[in-house]
Amino acid sequence: MRINLDKKHFTRSERKFGRMLQELHIPFETKILINGRETDFLIKRYAIDIDGHPQNTDKNVYLAKAGYIPLHFYNKEINQTIINKLINL
Repeated sequence: MRINLDKKHFTRSERKFGRMLQELHIPFETKILINGRETDFLIKRYAIDIDGHPQNTDKNVYLAKAGYIPLHFYNKEINQTIINKLINL
């Protein structure tokens, strides 16, 4: 199933990350609420957030206590990954 990664609901980096997951055929969910706290991507038990600022550590602790593995990426990390992927083609 393809998820619509539209500009209205996703940042550029989130769209890039989502497209990479789709290209790799990795199933994921987006904009998932976990007990009232939104995470950008959910892949099995991995709760992934992509931001341009430092992550809220309280949210990470909360997610870990709820049984998820929190991962955080900065926008620049996603953009650099795309550049590296293109260079290695």
